[in-house]
Amino acid sequence: MLDEAIRLEGLSARWFAVSDPLGWGLPPGDKHRDIAAGEVDGGEMSISSFVQAKSQGAPLVALPIFLKRGLAQRSIFCPAGSALNSPAQLLGKRVGLVSCTSSMAVWVRGILSDGYGVTAAKIKWLSLSGSFPGAQSVAIPAEFSAERVQAWEELDGYPHELDRREAFLLSLLDRGMLDAVVSFQAMIDYDRTRPLLDEQSLWSNPLSSRIYPVNHLFVVKTEVARRFPAMAESLLSAFREARGAWTAYRPDSAREACEREMAHLGYDPFAYRLGEVEKTTLETFVDYLQRENLISRKVGLDELFHDVL
Repeated sequence: MLDEAIRLEGLSARWFAVSDPLGWGLPPGDKHRDIAAGEVDGGEMSISSFVQAKSQGAPLVALPIFLKRGLAQRSIFCPAGSALNSPAQLLGKRVGLVSCTSSMAVWVRGILSDGYGVTAAKIKWLSLSGSFPGAQSVAIPAEFSAERVQAWEELDGYPHELDRREAFLLSLLDRGMLDAVVSFQAMIDYDRTRPLLDEQSLWSNPLSSRIYPVNHLFVVKTEVARRFPAMAESLLSAFREARGAWTAYRPDSAREACEREMAHLGYDPFAYRLGEVEKTTLETFVDYLQRENLISRKVGLDELFHDVL
């Protein structure tokens, strides 16, 4: 849509491309501040930030446009020579997080508990920002110089330079100060680190639970959705069209990764819809937030999503 190959029907919109769409370079309190503060009419937002904002009455509503999804099990890394190879072995271990309240961190803790019987209280969490009971805060020393490490999400196929905070966690892993880290990336080009679970051993839980985590979604201001009732359908239609044309913009490796994912699951986890898998996934995430007292009340899907289906 940014290059106007796909146009919105009956809707005029200005798109703002940002260099840091996930807010990694911002302090935790400033992430998604433009959307939450109403300074823009809509855009990408983490599901954790969105649900927490909605629980406090934020005038925002989501569309079933899930901009970032993936298995949380792929985001746990340990040293290449570690004896760890299962979630159960994380009991009593030191695990590093960039932020305790990030979507990925919430997903990892919830899935470890529900899927593997490893409760958060039995892991020693060390976090660079945010907190929850039992977590220890860690500060990045001013003199820390981040090593340039390439990383990417398996499903996008593009290399990125690892975020400085994640690079610091890897340095703690190297020094033996951490046993594992939770990374926003699904793959790290770093010969001293490997995923906790190999590709063959991570599928039993996703297949049995029918949960495929959502990390980011598209939200708009409630007032704008009410004033322009055709907007939601126009956006959803355009994003679905863009989803169909995505292979022209991504490398073959990304297409092949998505095809492998769909073959494992038996359904398309990247379709923009609010089907049974998506409903189960979203309701589970709300339960995880409430379990950790990150929201004061349970928020239903009818309150979170605009009625476009």
